[in-house]
This record gives sequence, C-alpha cells and structure tokens, in this order.
Amino acid sequence: MNPEQLQLRDIHPPLLLPEAPDYTLLIAGFLVLLLLLSVALWFFRFRKKKVLPPFAHETALADLQLARSLMTAEQATQYAAKVSDILRRYIEQRFRIRTTRQTTKEFFASLVTSPQQKTALFDTHYESLEECLAQCDLAKFARCRPDRKSMEQMETAVQSFIQATRELTKEGK
Repeated sequence: MNPEQLQLRDIHPPLLLPEAPDYTLLIAGFLVLLLLLSVALWFFRFRKKKVLPPFAHETALADLQLARSLMTAEQATQYAAKVSDILRRYIEQRFRIRTTRQTTKEFFASLVTSPQQKTALFDTHYESLEECLAQCDLAKFARCRPDRKSMEQMETAVQSFIQATRELTKEGK
C-alpha cells in the first residue's frame, strides 16, 4: 500500500436534504384558484344578458301582418279595430304621445294645438291617417263594415306612415 492511501483524510461535511414542501400552503393556493375560476364561470354563464326590446315599427308591422288574416267581409269590424289599435300603440310607443285614451277628434285636435308634434311627424300623412282612423271609428262604433278596398287603403296608409316615421336601427336601416 502506498503511503498516500494510508493517510487519513477528513470526512466530507453532511449533505443537506431538501425540506419537505409545505402542502397546506399549496392546497390553499389551489383552492383559492379553484374558487376564482368558479366565480368567473358563474359570472359569465349566469349573468343576465341585456335583451333589447324590438323597435316600435318592427312590432307594429308584425302586428299589421298578423291582422291581415282578418281582412275579410265577415271580420271587417275586427280588422278595423285591430288596425286602429296598432296605429295608436305605434304612435304612443314611437313618439310618446298619449293616443289610446283619446278619441280620434281629441287626438287630432291635440296635434293641431301642439305644432312641434304635428309639423315634425304628421305633415305628409295627416289626411290619410285622419281618414283611416275615421273609417276605423265608423267600423268600431257605428258597425259600418268597410269593404275590401277600404281595408287595403287603411293598411297602406298605416304601413306608409310607419315606414316613413320609423326609428333608424344601428345599421341605418
């Protein structure tokens, strides 16, 4: 044996073992992350989505199309009443003018006394709307049945008024 091999050497220092991870902190962090994800999921999934109501002209035109099935000689009175209601509801929703609790005379008299409403809204359609509502009143209250041509004229007058005064959508239509 060699003398160098017989010589004593100092021992190596002890090796430090890594500490055991703190599992409680790891589990708590995981639970907080899980809680945040579940709250975010609930918020995006179950929040109330804002539903925009349809425009007044869309509702009125759809109702007018449905009322077209009443355009027969036997149901002329119901048709006239329905057209009158559709027109009055449209004016009330679109222009915020109270029409459903007024007679036709009162409604047109209020338009004449309120010039800002009449000039802006009804100049071009004033006569046709007055005639249409007068025919509707005759059918509703005097039981005078309008003929097919009169009902088509009512529908045309109401449709043209609605198309001319409708609100523009975001797309500009």
